[in-house]
Order: sequence, then C-alpha cells, then structure tokens
Amino acid sequence: MSEYLPAVIIPAHNEELSIATLLRALMPGVQKELYTITVACNGCSDRTAEIVRYHFPQVCCIEQEQASKVAALNAAENADLGFPRVYIDADVVISSSAVETLIDTCRESREPTVVAPRAVPKNEGCEWLVRTYYLAWQKTIFFQQHGFGSGVYALNRPAREKFERFPNLISDDGFVRQILNYDNIRVVESAKSLVKSPRDLAGLIRIKTRSKLGSLEISNSEVKMGSGPQVNQRFLQRPTILERLVYGGVNLLALLNARRLIRKRGRAYWLRDETSRHSA
Repeated sequence: MSEYLPAVIIPAHNEELSIATLLRALMPGVQKELYTITVACNGCSDRTAEIVRYHFPQVCCIEQEQASKVAALNAAENADLGFPRVYIDADVVISSSAVETLIDTCRESREPTVVAPRAVPKNEGCEWLVRTYYLAWQKTIFFQQHGFGSGVYALNRPAREKFERFPNLISDDGFVRQILNYDNIRVVESAKSLVKSPRDLAGLIRIKTRSKLGSLEISNSEVKMGSGPQVNQRFLQRPTILERLVYGGVNLLALLNARRLIRKRGRAYWLRDETSRHSA
C-alpha cells in the first residue's frame, strides 16, 4: 500500500450485509491505483472482516475488539496514509468515479476544505412518514449547503492537519465540519452517495436521536471548536405543511429522547437503525 496515494477509510461494525456492495463499487479506483482502501472493523461479531479479506484482498482490513467508530478511524490512521482522505460509512454506496471527483475537488484548494457528495436517500419500501420526512430534509440548508446525510466526507491535507486525532464524540462528521468552519464545506453535485433510509418511523427516530445526541455532545464538549453554522433559515425551499409538521415532529421527539437518554445515562451513546441494513 503506497502512503502517497489518497486514502479511503471505512469504519465498519457488523456490516456483512452491505460491505461487499460498497467495496465492489469502489474497487475500480483501487485497480487503477487512484487510492487505497482501509476497512476498520470494530467490535464485529459477524463476517464483515472475513468478507473483506476473502473477496477483496487488495483492501487493507484491520480489526479491533472495541465497538467504536472513532477508535476505528484513529486505528486506520495509525498507518501512513496519503492525502486527501475520504471517510465513508459502510452502509452507503458511492462509486469510484464519485470518490475520484471528491479527491480532485480536495486537491483544487490549498485552504482547509471539507468536500461531501450529494446524498441521495433511497426511500423505496419506507413508510410514508419516513418518505415525507426526507422530502422536507432535502429542502434544508443542512442537506443542500452543508452536505450532511451522505455518510461520506473528504478532507484535504490542510483540513486533516487541523486536528491530531478524532475525539471521542458520536458525530465525527459534525466535529469535522465545525472545527473547520462551515464556510469551508463544498458539496459536489456530480458525486452521489446512495443512502438507505430507515424503513419505519421507529428507525427514523433512532437515527435522528443519535444525530441530536451528537449535536448535544459537541455543544457540551471541551474540544476546541470553530463557530457553528449561522442559520438564518432552516429551509432553502418551502416545504409543504405536511412535510413541515412531520419534519418538526420527528426532530422534536428525537431531541426530547436524546435529552432523556443523556439524563438517564450521563453521556451520549451510539444508536443504530437496523431496518435499513439489508443486502442490495
């Protein structure tokens, strides 16, 4: 593995149903020696690591017992990896050409830059409330300008050198965006990331609760952060009344749930939706 090639890092916790789909989409870039891939399996009790090692021998696979995304990211970066670096959640799908575009965009700037693809929610088979929520979500500034929701972000060298290690926070992407300031985010419309939406309302509330936990954790963190986004308006396009009601209701429930969990447990912890995890 060449340390001079750009690096793709994929933290994976029990992703045997999705990891092969993602890696198949990314392998053309590895075969053309455009980037390397490291899959950081963490706390896996399934066949994730076995699938990576047996079916994708060109991919570096590391394992650790602790189930922690942040620990997995830091473990992957203990190796001498190149720049730019692209961080991809194991349950999304993005093509090698899209990753190449993210890398090229990173290289265009000498300033610290976060680059994200455009998220494409896959809502087939989802309950109508879930579909309605994502119709509203796609009209927000967070989706359109800040690149949230794609499960993928890339950092050029100046951006990655802004911090030493990923801190022990739930929202690694929220941390990265905030520490680098929101003015340094670029969303590349031509690069698409396919993201499976939760199939039911319970699954949606779980992942939005995790999102709220991450935001609360960052706001209460002692880690030195930049200023948050200056949001004068949440929606860049006007949602329907139904979309606004569903969007507001889900986020309110998630926020109340996040605050309850922090009071009960004393700290934020990881929540995961299983309804969207099925083989492609």
